Amino acid sequence: MLIKSTFATALFLLPLVASAEVTSETFCFTSTSGKPINLEMRTYYDASSKFSSAFVKYQNSKQPIPLVLANSEGESLSKDAPDQETTTWIEIYNGQATGQYEMITHGTDVSSMVYTNKKKNQTTGFLLNTNAIAQGVCKW
Repeated sequence: MLIKSTFATALFLLPLVASAEVTSETFCFTSTSGKPINLEMRTYYDASSKFSSAFVKYQNSKQPIPLVLANSEGESLSKDAPDQETTTWIEIYNGQATGQYEMITHGTDVSSMVYTNKKKNQTTGFLLNTNAIAQGVCKW
């Protein structure tokens, strides 16, 4: 009986401990040219394992597209300003690397977000759409 009780307690507490180390962020973006394209990007970071993952979901898409972290670099531009961080994510669709997302941030501000379609070698710029986020999701 003690083993069952201990096991049940561990199962109850484990998600609380595990989730305390994972942080997530949601970003809503709208394209800067042509017909507006809206996408939601969610990033996840596990501090204990230093593992990052993400996905994007376009407004009219039913399925999210997984992203794999390719690179993350920080640099100090000024001692009085937040560091600039450039994060590059590889888009994986049907098991293939089909594109790349590059986001540049300064503290909590997103200064640039660009998607490059690998097949067409075409880029699309996006702006952070702060009006679209509501309760942690993008509302288009």
